[in-house]
Amino acid sequence: MRPLITAVIIATLSGCAAPPTVGEALPAPGNRLLALQTEEHGKDATVTVVRESAAQAGHCFFGIFVDGQLVARLDNNEKASFHIKPGRRLIGVGADPQGAGPCSQNTQFKREVATWLQIGENQTFRIAFQPMLDIRPSSY
Repeated sequence: MRPLITAVIIATLSGCAAPPTVGEALPAPGNRLLALQTEEHGKDATVTVVRESAAQAGHCFFGIFVDGQLVARLDNNEKASFHIKPGRRLIGVGADPQGAGPCSQNTQFKREVATWLQIGENQTFRIAFQPMLDIRPSSY
């Protein structure tokens, strides 16, 4: 009985762990960064997307989208930065359209947030489950 109680306590506390900051999240590997990686100095803004860890998502990648275009595939506790032209942009997250098996379900589902970008500006967005998949602006 004691091991069962210990396991429940650990599982409960791990759910309360603080999400990674931009500095703590691991950079996504280059083979999963699909677009917007080249900066045009003096003409672009930078958007960083951080994915929190989530047991509900298992080990599936999430697709990161800019204006509907798949630009990256992120795993738990990873981040990616993109060089984007200024103006109104939609930053989104959804099921990975390149996923296979159980990770290929519901690839039409996406959550997006609109933002305005200015030249030289840096914005950060965070992917979280609260209580379902969502993407929001972040200051950490």
